[in-house]
Amino acid sequence: MYQVKYEKGLTIKALVTGANKGIGFEIARHLGKRGYDILVGARDEARGQAAAEKLVAEGISATFIKIDLNELDSLHTAANMIDSLDIVVNNAGIPDRVKPRRASLDMTKNTFDYTTEDLRATMETNFLGTHALTRNLLSSLTDAAKIVNITIPISPTDFWHPLAYITSKAALNVMTLTFAYEFEKMGSHRQIFGIMPGAVATDLNGMQAGAHSGFVKSFESAGQMSTDIILSDKNQNGQMIQYDGKIATDYEVQLRIKQH
Repeated sequence: MYQVKYEKGLTIKALVTGANKGIGFEIARHLGKRGYDILVGARDEARGQAAAEKLVAEGISATFIKIDLNELDSLHTAANMIDSLDIVVNNAGIPDRVKPRRASLDMTKNTFDYTTEDLRATMETNFLGTHALTRNLLSSLTDAAKIVNITIPISPTDFWHPLAYITSKAALNVMTLTFAYEFEKMGSHRQIFGIMPGAVATDLNGMQAGAHSGFVKSFESAGQMSTDIILSDKNQNGQMIQYDGKIATDYEVQLRIKQH
């Protein structure tokens, strides 16, 4: 198993957004257990503080930092509070525009029912907010820092094709590939890559682990799997890594249309 390598007295630090629950919390917990000081990024202060305190109770160095991807001006302020980062995990995101008395992700919503406001709200959080945060953090990254974007494949399937969410993640994936190109062109040791954890049971989708014949995994196992990928000794710059460790080598959009 990968172990953090650092000199005595050297602090190694990771920021995880959306770390107050689910996959984000589990990634933060596993990184913390492997020696990282954790910045628990969350937009809700009470929940973020509670998550940080839970990590501290497990012997992990953790501090809450307010990260609200909808407030772009605040992201610059938050970034200025961070002097050095070794890992950034962009995990926070929304599946669709929040509506009263409806699940965060309506798995039955028809593609044609998505409004412009649905698309705008999701894109502003999942892509524009994440891009703004990452860009503001560039000056704080160590020479061999890793930027990790939690993402999804974007080809529609019978089971999974929420238009707003897929669209926002497609933009995030393009950002991953283009940032990686710039890092490589500069001769930088920094890396940026995407992790596709697959179907995960979270409160956003109302699914249960083990559903669909075991296809849906728990956020605990997804968090541990993601952390193992993050801490790999391999150069993963520009890669899209699936939950099984395989690299997506043909990422260009491929629409699979059934022939009748």
